[in-house]
Amino acid sequence: MISFLVLVFVVFYGVGAKIPPYIKVCKRDDPNLGPCIIQSIEFLRPKLKEGIPELNVPPLEPLPLDEIKLVSGPGAQIDANITNLIVHGASQFKITDLKPDLAKTRFLVQFTIPTLYFEGDYDIDMNILVLKYKGKGPITGNFTNYVFNCLLKADKIQKGNKTYIQFKKFALTLHTGKSDITLGGLFGDNGAILSAATNQFLKENSDLFIDEIRPALENSLAEKFTNIANSITSRFTYEELFPK
Repeated sequence: MISFLVLVFVVFYGVGAKIPPYIKVCKRDDPNLGPCIIQSIEFLRPKLKEGIPELNVPPLEPLPLDEIKLVSGPGAQIDANITNLIVHGASQFKITDLKPDLAKTRFLVQFTIPTLYFEGDYDIDMNILVLKYKGKGPITGNFTNYVFNCLLKADKIQKGNKTYIQFKKFALTLHTGKSDITLGGLFGDNGAILSAATNQFLKENSDLFIDEIRPALENSLAEKFTNIANSITSRFTYEELFPK
């Protein structure tokens, strides 16, 4: 998603400007603008993995996320804080559909990521079916073949006599895929059997856990991507981004 944002913002800025060699420029009147942007993103992928300081784009590997706070119930109750989240694998994204609408400054994007591995720390109080546990420790997990749908909308704002693009908070949803969650430090040093049983239960019922945590994860990702997008668009005027 970060890669798509970068391309959207530099693709139209490229006319009349010096574009670095890792940017493949698409013309705004290209009848195949969507596929052109996708090809540009593929060309840019190696730079995205390591980050692009001149565009204020952080590395995709690893990708830190903000703290996730979760309070849910009364079904599968999970009250949790997940902190120090680091995500690996984001640079392996694949865009499956991209529909730009320049007149409305909006973009519909669908992409998949083969595998996301994450690690962090948890402080959790959960009650899922027959499982009850309260404690803290390290958390790791994998998301496999998840599909991400994202709607990007922007407003035009005035700063002095210049017009800029400012994105609203992204509408981001996660669908399908498989997950595997492991909680470390369960039941202390003497609870090896209980720890193994608990993590096996979580593995077999991971959809219940993910269904509870998904809204908080979507919100955290949406805020991250929105902030990155606006940090880039605040540097260029609308006329620079979308020249006539």
